[in-house]
Amino acid sequence: MLAGAVTILLPATVFAADPAPDLTMSNNPLFDTVVYWGGEFTTHSGGKDGYGAGAGFVTALNGDIGATGWTLTGNFGGSRTDDGPFETKSFYAAALVGYQWHAPGYYFTLAAGVNYVNNDETPSGGPTDGGEAGAIIQYGVETKQVNAFYAQSYGAYSTAHDTVYLHAKTGYKTPNLRFGPEFTLFDEGTSRSTLRYGAFIGDIAITQSVNMVVSAGYQHELEPTAEDGFYATIGFSTPLSLR
Repeated sequence: MLAGAVTILLPATVFAADPAPDLTMSNNPLFDTVVYWGGEFTTHSGGKDGYGAGAGFVTALNGDIGATGWTLTGNFGGSRTDDGPFETKSFYAAALVGYQWHAPGYYFTLAAGVNYVNNDETPSGGPTDGGEAGAIIQYGVETKQVNAFYAQSYGAYSTAHDTVYLHAKTGYKTPNLRFGPEFTLFDEGTSRSTLRYGAFIGDIAITQSVNMVVSAGYQHELEPTAEDGFYATIGFSTPLSLR
């Protein structure tokens, strides 16, 4: 049960910065890579707290992150959950090869690769304790229109602990901001699903090239013995020209 609570922090932390390329900046053909990093915190009424941090990159093999073509993605993250006498420290890493399609009003990306999850549980011996490698498939889709309805979704399935992660945002996008409600589902084979209902604000310009997205909301645990709580995330992304 505790591993399930902490494992959601891993993909959520890695994806906190919205790893899909920021098209406002990345339509410039000089950019071939987007780097992203972020963190998150969860708290529950029973005293269980969790926190994590992660980072990653997406690079276009054709040298233009804003164009249709093959991509290479890598990410990693770490997290910790404390629940009285129970503690879990986790590490996550993945490497994927994918393809992105760009259309006038949206883009879609699909990738596949390998990932590794290691859970250090106290007390030890749980069904998700220890390390496990697996295959992973990941998708992302986002609308591009400005001053219009906005939608984004990304997610992944991994054979490591039979995990599913799905995330969706809807709302409105202006030339400078995007905002609205968000929803997250996390599920693994050894426990019942975790659901999140919240709100986000993205495309917050920190510098000329670094954007920030923040979100917060309610975390609902479907596991009968787990208590509900609240979550908050923060993420950053920046486009780079590395080649």
